[in-house]
Amino acid sequence: MNNRASWQKWVRVLGIALLVWLLSQMSWKQIWQAILALNPAYLAGYLGSFLLMTLVRTIRLHRVAAQLGYLIPLRKCSKAILEPALIGMVTPGRIGEFSRVGYFLAEGMPLATAVSLVTLERLIDLSLLLVFGLGGLTYILAPNPDPWLSAAIIGPGLGLILGAFRGYGYLTRGLQSLLRLFFRRKSSLATRIGSAWEESALRVLKNTGLVLFSLGLVCLLLNFLQVYLLAGAFGFQADRLVVVFAYTSSALVSLLPVSVGGLGTREATYITILHRQGIRKEQALLFSLLDGFVLSLAMIAFTLGLVWLLHSIFRKKRGSRRT
Repeated sequence: MNNRASWQKWVRVLGIALLVWLLSQMSWKQIWQAILALNPAYLAGYLGSFLLMTLVRTIRLHRVAAQLGYLIPLRKCSKAILEPALIGMVTPGRIGEFSRVGYFLAEGMPLATAVSLVTLERLIDLSLLLVFGLGGLTYILAPNPDPWLSAAIIGPGLGLILGAFRGYGYLTRGLQSLLRLFFRRKSSLATRIGSAWEESALRVLKNTGLVLFSLGLVCLLLNFLQVYLLAGAFGFQADRLVVVFAYTSSALVSLLPVSVGGLGTREATYITILHRQGIRKEQALLFSLLDGFVLSLAMIAFTLGLVWLLHSIFRKKRGSRRT
């Protein structure tokens, strides 16, 4: 048992070890030159699109909670987005995102509903990333890249996700059969618990699935815009679609539980893909660190601080009115 725990501990830092090795192979002079050469206008656009994406995610959370009968103020929704995202950046596989369950519980949402909602949100976001990632790999690896071929993969993939929501009735019957099989020899208490979780999951899927999908798609497209603008800040002369699709591949790889917040694995993916486009490895490394960690962490901390400040001002004003 101890050997297994030790092995799992070392696996979690493989990405960090990879990042340290990558940094040791870089020319720090070229990295510094790349920083000084960043275009501030494109960089400002990147930061603006990040804020817009955060706003859309906040509105999505507010909408789906309302669909389930819970009117959570936008300022609380923004904290429920930003704080778990901050935890996710320092946990393997971004598992910290599931801490969002605690925010729903604080608003009176039952545990089964809160877990079902956060799980469905993560599954939909992952499904969108997988669909675009598959289409992106087709474009990146093809001898003659064709965006229409990628579209031919992405389009049906999105259709399959939508079809899963439309056909939730079939899914319901399948889940019911599985649960009956699983709880057939269980106690009546276990059966009631299983039924409660089943009802919560299906209610969440029915009422929030399409909203999570549509606004999740908007968030992913805004992520693509961020990557496109950051590539502009670097002045990359490479195919911008390759750079955008490199984001999907690196984001998927960063979810592997072999690093903290995907550090190391994400950088290795970016370097591998962008170097094929003639981009120097120092630029690719800096690009990955800025997009996946430095700027994201800074913007999350800045936005969270702003939310806390506005919330404090709001509470003081409300307290002064009462007195």
